[in-house]
Amino acid sequence: MLSKLDIKARIIRKLVRWQKWGGAHTENILKGLPSHLIGDKNTKKALKELEKDKWIIPAKKTGEIHYSLNPEKADEILQFYEKYCKTAD
Repeated sequence: MLSKLDIKARIIRKLVRWQKWGGAHTENILKGLPSHLIGDKNTKKALKELEKDKWIIPAKKTGEIHYSLNPEKADEILQFYEKYCKTAD
């Protein structure tokens, strides 16, 4: 079972590697997680925390929620990426 931190790291790693900052949104944010985690409460909590901290920006597009990284929080996000995501690359 992945922790919220692990799930956050996967989401941030994906968005940073895809360079989804500001207006560039993606709907595939949970793709790549094991299928049993996609609807899991830890996954939902991790997404809500990232939204609450304003690290990710949700946008309702074509009936789905798309996400991008908040460029105003770039320093915090990249520090998190360096600490928790780079080692997994």
